[in-house]
Amino acid sequence: MTERKTPAQAAAGWYLYLREDPDDEGLKNRFKEWLESDPAHKQAWADMNTTASVMAEIPSFLHTSTSIAPAFVPQKPERVLGRRLLSGCGLALMAACAAMIFVAPDMLVRLRADHYAPVAETRDVRLADGSEIILAPQAAISITMNASERSIHLLQGEALFNVHHDPKRLFRVTTENAVITDIGTIFDVRMEGAATVVAVREGSVRVIARRSPVAGRDLRAGEWERVSGAASASGVVPVATIGAWRDGLLVARNETFGNMIGALRPWTSTRIILTDRKLSDKRVTGTYNLHQPEAALRQIVDTYGGHVSSWASWVDIVSAR
Repeated sequence: MTERKTPAQAAAGWYLYLREDPDDEGLKNRFKEWLESDPAHKQAWADMNTTASVMAEIPSFLHTSTSIAPAFVPQKPERVLGRRLLSGCGLALMAACAAMIFVAPDMLVRLRADHYAPVAETRDVRLADGSEIILAPQAAISITMNASERSIHLLQGEALFNVHHDPKRLFRVTTENAVITDIGTIFDVRMEGAATVVAVREGSVRVIARRSPVAGRDLRAGEWERVSGAASASGVVPVATIGAWRDGLLVARNETFGNMIGALRPWTSTRIILTDRKLSDKRVTGTYNLHQPEAALRQIVDTYGGHVSSWASWVDIVSAR
């Protein structure tokens, strides 16, 4: 199903593409052709740049991030239509409608990011100091690198860090509720709703919860910690499962069904909507292919007592049987 974009939607897309690949001459030529083909395109592009300038001035705490990116914005939403939808749709259909109505929330994150990985794609970011960052799909980071610090802010999603250790210039990864300091290592950081999950593949890191009075905790290979506000939980996992997503594998060991659905979402352009709370709390164990997210979704859902209803080829509604 192909949907015609409005000039405003197309301008937003061009802005992000040019920001991510500013040196792509072919991309710049196609953009110029689009810009000159219609006066409405020039106006939409001017409006987009004005919007981007305003967003750059908004403090980060006012931004809301989510891993679900709704598909389109209706040009003229009407209250009458909204009442008809509410009265005529079931719970699952209302959830699908709601997911399609608003502007993509990760648009704001992408405007703030230095690097972003599109849906179903990873991105390798190599830093001047020799460190490497692998972004999972829909992950976004901003970078501060200078003579005194190396700081990476994970704006959303998940990333695997392979750090070149420098005791004179510490390497820190920050999220809204945690600070992770490298002690020479490979480690994974994932935003999980309002929580941050850190797991170490090699070496060690120190994790500090921003809102906790307790001193930071050192994690070593195979250890993980989940920080949520002032609370935290920790445990151990097989080292090989940490960052397995970079090889296209989703490995679950007693993970909640809801978290599994959340892990699949960045790997597909299809919107996955989970409607049943009891199903969300079920525990899942298994290994799934992230490069075939639709098949993985149905495998998980079928195994654990759910049902997938596909709607117009771009929404999957997951409910209990």
